[in-house]
Amino acid sequence: MTALVPGAPTPIQAAALADAVGGGNLLAVAPTGSGKTLVFAVAVTHRLAGSPSRTGRPRALVVAPTRELAEQNAEVLAEVGAGAGLKVATFVGGQPLTRDRRALIAPVDVAVGTPGRLADLVRAAALALDDVDLVVLDEADQLLGPSFAEQTGSLLSDCPDAGLVATTATADEDIEALLARRCPDLRVHRVEHSPVPSSATTRDDTAGAGAPRRLVVLSSPDPNGLAVRLAARCNRGLFFVPRRDAVEPLRAAVADIGVSAAGVAGSASPTRRAGAFADLASGAVRVLVSTDLAGRGLDIDGIGHVVHVGPPHSMDDLVHRSGRTGRGDARAGVVAAVLRPSEVDRVADQARSVGMSVEIVDATRPDSEQVLDGLFGPEIVLPRVRRAPAPSERSRRPSQPRRPAQSRVHRPKRKKRS
Repeated sequence: MTALVPGAPTPIQAAALADAVGGGNLLAVAPTGSGKTLVFAVAVTHRLAGSPSRTGRPRALVVAPTRELAEQNAEVLAEVGAGAGLKVATFVGGQPLTRDRRALIAPVDVAVGTPGRLADLVRAAALALDDVDLVVLDEADQLLGPSFAEQTGSLLSDCPDAGLVATTATADEDIEALLARRCPDLRVHRVEHSPVPSSATTRDDTAGAGAPRRLVVLSSPDPNGLAVRLAARCNRGLFFVPRRDAVEPLRAAVADIGVSAAGVAGSASPTRRAGAFADLASGAVRVLVSTDLAGRGLDIDGIGHVVHVGPPHSMDDLVHRSGRTGRGDARAGVVAAVLRPSEVDRVADQARSVGMSVEIVDATRPDSEQVLDGLFGPEIVLPRVRRAPAPSERSRRPSQPRRPAQSRVHRPKRKKRS
């Protein structure tokens, strides 16, 4: 373990790595950014090292709910498995199936992908799962939920003798029981959040290392308008909206106040999705407005603000979205929920049930601007860039001819009579 990453293992790595390497079936439940990816990457490398794979027949299958998470997993697996000579390939939607067929002509040791694309390749007889020795379900609660249960179940049934490693930040008793039915010897490792002192009410308390443990609930009859005011205070902020048709209106409203913003939803093309995430990571935009597409697997350093604009769909969504800041040992930023007064109690109860401290603020009070400054910092005012004056007529170079006032009319030449 120490040869792979510097420093001591995280709590979930210390708890689960022995079972993962030893060949046991396990479920690892720990906060976002706690190092679960490395647990299954080490398990895959240890189990597959030293044996060859055959064409179209990988020996490990790693399933993730989104293309972004699948691609990030593939990067980690390729890095960890490089010493063992493992070949990792990614299979996600949004690209021609023929491209994936070509990728499977050469032997692939680890197939990483989304459930829909992997199931398509199996149906097309381009991918066979008979040799799979280990199946990894990353974000198992979502993969076994209504959206992906049928496809994930089909993949699991095609490799009934394979071992199982499942990871997630949120897994209730139903998910645990479902996995235990497939693997009666399932070992469950849970690392919970440390309790938060009830006096955690200052801005500094939200900046501790690890996942955020505090939620600021802002009550306002106009959540979108308040979200725009918060965007002016963000250097790198992630704003979540409940529906895809709400992405563009909020992005445009943020851009109208001079804050660079991008928007992305599940219906966006792979190129646009990748570009939006890259722009946020590089600082090309200060705010990214997204649906739950960015709620899982997005690993971008330095996200200082996570803002839920409207109530999250579930407690799980609240946990995963909030975990986009404070990844691993990074300092957690500010997590806020901008809600109508009728929505405040429900979201506050959800946050408390997962161990978060909650501070409720009435954003309609007269001193709301000072309150926002204290919680989120003052508005970020960027220096204005002065445009260079246009060159005068006298300074025009001879190589820059003056454009005629009117374009010449083209008249076709008359043919000569023979």
